[in-house]
Order: sequence, then structure tokens, then C-alpha cells
Amino acid sequence: MRTALRTHVAGQLSEDQVGSQVRLCGWIETIRDHGGLLFFHLRDASGKLQVVVDPEDVGEDVWAAAESLHIEDCVSFSGKLIRRPEGMDRTSLDTKTIELEAQEVEVLNHSATPPFKPERPDLTSEEVRLTHRYLDLRSDSLQRALRTRARMISAMRSHLDGHEFLEVETPLLARSTPEGARDFLIPSRLNPGNFYALPQSPQIFKQILMIGGVDRYYQIAKCLRDEDLRANRQPEFTQLDLEMSFVEEEDVYGLVEGLLESVGQAIGREIAKPFPRLSYREAIDRYGTDAPDTRFGMEIVDLTDLFVYSNFRIFQRYASSGGSVRGILVPAALEPTRTEREAVRSYAKNHLGVPEPAWARMLSDGQFDSTVAKFSTQEEIQSVVERMGGGVDDVIFFMAGESADEVCRVLGRIRLFIAERSGLRPLDGPLAFAWVHGFPMFETEPGTDRLTSVHHPFTRPSELEVLQKGDRDQLLGLTARAYDLVLNGEEIGGGSLRIYQREAQQKVFELLQLTEDEIEDRFGFFLKALEFGAPPHGGIAFGLDRMASIFCGRKSIRDVIAFPKNQAGQCLLTGAPGEVDAEQLEELRITSLAVEEMFD
Repeated sequence: MRTALRTHVAGQLSEDQVGSQVRLCGWIETIRDHGGLLFFHLRDASGKLQVVVDPEDVGEDVWAAAESLHIEDCVSFSGKLIRRPEGMDRTSLDTKTIELEAQEVEVLNHSATPPFKPERPDLTSEEVRLTHRYLDLRSDSLQRALRTRARMISAMRSHLDGHEFLEVETPLLARSTPEGARDFLIPSRLNPGNFYALPQSPQIFKQILMIGGVDRYYQIAKCLRDEDLRANRQPEFTQLDLEMSFVEEEDVYGLVEGLLESVGQAIGREIAKPFPRLSYREAIDRYGTDAPDTRFGMEIVDLTDLFVYSNFRIFQRYASSGGSVRGILVPAALEPTRTEREAVRSYAKNHLGVPEPAWARMLSDGQFDSTVAKFSTQEEIQSVVERMGGGVDDVIFFMAGESADEVCRVLGRIRLFIAERSGLRPLDGPLAFAWVHGFPMFETEPGTDRLTSVHHPFTRPSELEVLQKGDRDQLLGLTARAYDLVLNGEEIGGGSLRIYQREAQQKVFELLQLTEDEIEDRFGFFLKALEFGAPPHGGIAFGLDRMASIFCGRKSIRDVIAFPKNQAGQCLLTGAPGEVDAEQLEELRITSLAVEEMFD
């Protein structure tokens, strides 16, 4: 990293270089005055080093320059690298046993008073950090995150290049197609009244690459979706997109597990393979979610048959009429005290909007402390404890309802709530991957009877003949050859084998109630391509931002993106989105309703 202005960087200096003359460039992080000696912590992209300036060893001009320095000034220090005296101040520096004895000081650029200290971004609001992102980028945490992200992508490229994948760029200006979220639209100046759409994913283009004989494709792709934002979503995000011809699910699983093993080696994280596999049905039944966190137990257990003849009327009614009763066990080791039990019940009522769950705790004398003790016999509760493998002071929460899926989803949320409070979901904990497969092909749109795709309309069904029959009940029971990759309870990737026959793809569009004109207008080019010997193919896409946030132990993907938007989709640094001149709108032949409403 030697340049015309520096000989070394701070983080790469070692005791082997003691006595060497070095010149460093960077920013002043801290300044300390110890009895006439000035101590600086110099920070650059590689790390930090302590610099000492002694007025007896330098000229008046150098000492004056040192005295003029302020926090975040950009400076250059030249001098001799020395071993720090024994017993002297030990600070949180990357290089703790050496320091630079400065002989020259050059102010490259003074800094205005910073609104926060980059070394302590936790002491200011995210709004301030995003507004002054250039300061936030100097922080250790963000520097480490960006470097980890870069190593991830480098390892991915290297692995895929070694497996004969071809990196191909796909267009950013394309047709609007249904991908499950709103498109960002771009007006065309040369084609008035027409719009491009920014890609939600390269889905159709990568399938066309397979039809075109590319065989193995990948891309570090920018994707854009105009959707509501949460901590793990951004309007623009980056994904690793890949597609392979002549494959089945096992080919994709094997490639991805090897790819992530290479990523783990590159960033110093242990990734064990093969990854466990769960069907969609199993994931819902055991964890209450299709993105399960498998790092801890407390799995959901079906108790329905134990309450068919119960004296506990509410549970008995659900159990005997097609409903469901299920429970989770909180081990005594997690200390499920009365306060914790009440916190769970309050969470269910006030945050999930469901009745407070019943609970039971086995006492050391074999009796039970329970909210349903007066409604149930000791034998009934004992049978529940035995079914769940409970012991003394374990607590069981159980709920009932008409829908087994809904009961499981509520208990799944409660399971995560308890785990969060008990420290079972650390941000910097082990990495637990899992494949989830066998998703439903279709579901109904809320409030209507209209079918929608669970993944996307290009997913291959498990049984093609069910598509042609068109029986609604069979369609809702049809599974897709789709799979998600889950990491620590977050979906980080999703993919499928694709439909590769025109007739089947046309039928899916029709089942989604697209008209012939809509199908031809939006997808005519793609359906035509499928007529020319399209190969069986499949692939997957990973959210790199989300994956990086988990690898780096961050709550939000904004902490692993150099220039993220806030939760309102705004760039606080640049002020985007912003207004445009009336002349620009006129040139595009569009008008702004928001502007018109201002003058109504």
C-alpha cells in the first residue's frame, strides 16, 4: 500500500520494523497531552497506531503544527518506529507494542468539528450517522463490515469461476413484470408514454441465458423493489444470482454448500455441511415459520389428541372438531420465572393479538402449578409433560385454535420472543444454515379467491398434470420444486427449478388470471423463447446485504451497506429522492400530481 505520500499503513506495522523510518497518512482519532508530550491515535483504513510528538525532539514549526491538530484532521506523520516503553498506557489499538516517534508533522486538511466521533457511532442517532455517512464510514465497525462483505463477494466469484460459471450482466432497464413487489418505473424520453422498470431480479434474463446455451451463469446483481422497508430491507439491494442448466435440486444444494464453505473460509467463520433439510410442512409444524432458527430447541409439539376428552372445555372443543392444540417447553435452565411467564402472556395478548397462552410447571413433589389446573386433571397435565419430555421446573406454554398453521405461527413467535429474552439468539453466535423445501405452489390472495404464486410464476410444480387439470383444491395442495436457504432464522436465499415448457408456463399465467393480452404483452418474448429447445434449469439468489449483516453480527443491513437509505427510503447524505425541474418533466412528457395538488 506504499504511495507517493506514505511508506506504510498503520495496521501492517510490527515489531520487526522497530527502528525503521516510516511515513503514515490518516485521521486523528484522539489527542492526549501528557506533561508537554502530545499523543495522537492515528487511524487509516488498515488500523491505528499511537504517535508521540516530543517538543524537545522537533523544531518549533513541527511542534506548532502538532499543537494545531484537532479530531478528524487529515494528517501525515513521519518519524522512527519505536517499541513502546514497558508499563506505558495500553490502548485499544491494532498495534499495541509499538508507536511512531514523530519527527515531521504535515496537516493535509483540517476538519470541521465533527457532529459525532466515528470511533463511537453507538453514541449518536442513525439519522445523524446517515446524514454524515463520510464520518460514519471511518468507524472500525463499518470498515470491518465493508471488508468482510468484499471478501465474501471475492470468495463467491472465485468459487463460481472455478466451477465454470460465466459472469454475465443483465439489463437495468427492462419491462415491468410481476415479481411480488412494486416496480420502480423510469419514463422513456424517446418513447413518450412508455416506461422502463428497474429489475426486481434478473429472473427472466437468466432463464433466457440458459435457453441461449450459457449453461452456468452468475452475477452480483443490483435489484430494486418499491416496497415498505424494515431493518433487513432496502429499496435497492444486492444479490448473488446464479442459474444452472440440466440440474435437479441436489445439484443446486451441493454447489451452494460448497460455495458458502468457501465464503466461511475467506472470512474466518466455521460453516459445517451438509446443511439440514426441512420440508415446508415440517418447518411450520416444528418452528411455526418457514424460516426457522435452529440454534436452540423449544420446538412445537402437537398435543391435540390429549385434549379430545378433556374437561378443559376450550381445548376440548378445538381438539374434537378439527382444530389444534400445541405447546412449547421452556427448560428450567432458562429460569422461566413468574415474571417471565407473565411477559410471554402479555406479549401474546398485546403484540400478537391472541388470547394469553395457558401454562403448566411441574413441581418437585410431582404436582403441577398451572393456569388450567382447575380445568384439567393431574393426569391430563402429566400426559402433556410426558409428551413434551418435561421435568421439574420446566414450563410448558400451550395454545389452541381452529387452524393448526395459525396456532403454530403464534407459538413460533412466542418461541422467538422467549429466545430473545434468554440470549439464545446472539448476533455474533454460530451460523446455523437449513434448507426449507416443498413449498406450496399457490396460495390465495388475501380477501379474494384469486390464486397467487408463493415464490414466483416461473417455478416448476412437482406435478405438471395438476396444472392442466386446473382443479382448485388440487392446485392449492400442489407443491413447488422451490427451496429457501435459511440462516439463523432469516431467509437469505431462495430458488427453484424452473418451468421450461411453453404450455406449462402459459397455464400458470392463466391460473394467475392474466388475460391473453396481458400474457402476450408482458411475456410474449419469453414464451416464444421457451419454444426453442429450452433446457431443464434451476437456480437460486442470495441477499448479500442480509447475509453480510448476519456474518458481521449486525441487526440491520444498513450497517453493512456503504450508502443505505433510511426507513423512509431516503438518502440522508444526498437528499434523494428530490424534486426535478419542470423542464425535465416536460421533456419526458409527464406531470407531477403532487405538484398540481400543491396549487389546487
